[in-house]
Amino acid sequence: MNSFFKGLSRSTESTDPEKKYFNVIIYSALGSIVLMLVIALITFLVTIESKELTMVPDMKGLDLANAIIDLQDRALYAEVQQRYSSDMADKGTILGQDPKQGTLVKAGSRVLLKVSKGASVETLDDYTGWGLIELENHLKSLVTSYGPLLKLNKPYIYVYNESPPGTVLEQKPLPGTEITILTDLSIVISKGPEGSLTPVRDYDGTGWQRALQLAIADSFPFTISSRTVQSGEIPGMVISQSPAAESEVPADTVRQIYITDPVEIEQGYIFGILEKELPVYPVKVPVEVKAITPGGVVSSLAKLYHAGGLLTIPYIVSDGSTLTISINGDEKIREVVRSLTIE
Repeated sequence: MNSFFKGLSRSTESTDPEKKYFNVIIYSALGSIVLMLVIALITFLVTIESKELTMVPDMKGLDLANAIIDLQDRALYAEVQQRYSSDMADKGTILGQDPKQGTLVKAGSRVLLKVSKGASVETLDDYTGWGLIELENHLKSLVTSYGPLLKLNKPYIYVYNESPPGTVLEQKPLPGTEITILTDLSIVISKGPEGSLTPVRDYDGTGWQRALQLAIADSFPFTISSRTVQSGEIPGMVISQSPAAESEVPADTVRQIYITDPVEIEQGYIFGILEKELPVYPVKVPVEVKAITPGGVVSSLAKLYHAGGLLTIPYIVSDGSTLTISINGDEKIREVVRSLTIE
């Protein structure tokens, strides 16, 4: 054993001094690097451990601005990703998030917010040449399938034109316009050629409710009057009209329809004709007449486009009901009816 240590001592003493110095430098550098890595690792772990945990809130359904504020209150940051949805009303609201609600994360973490850009429709159709009723029914079908996409801007603009009455002549926005939000559609409607004559429908022998539906569908001015039933007449039927059936008159000629009072009315109900003078408008405006029972049940009696002047709408409603008239969606008249009289 003594001989081994003596040999090692002699080997060490015989080592080249320059080589020994070089080894010292290398080992010192490596040691410094290892020391710095250890310090960095310790610092990182201490920093991670020092951050508080916070719970990710439920962002779904919030608008983007409030969602960002809510995250900032929890020391979290938002990352936004936009996408289209099937509902126009979703525009600007949060559809989803990552991480999900209730996840515990470190303060300072990012939360991905998936924000709706609203529903997307590629391009606006060309509605010129369509009939007004056809267009209204088409837009109703879009609401059923996709939600509200287009809203007709009322009142419509009517002008004289060689096209048949009720034909769409112009539209704004123009065909081909991309739609990403609920859009107002303005249209110009033909009144037919200026001075042109239109045929008068034959209402004779028609029940009063059917006559009202036809008069509204024809979109010509009309009035309905009633009187008591006379011998040989049928209650609740059209007994005469002016102008005469199948005659040709200007489109703005008022069709006057005369009916007999219905006599078989269910107990607790009353028959009458609502007569009101409306302001005169340069174009036809949407008018709706509703009935509200004493119990609060609301029903629509008539929807039509009216240029103003005398409005006459026959009705059978519960005694004590309230009748209302709305113009352009705003209620203008409200009256209670009892026992065939309007109070």
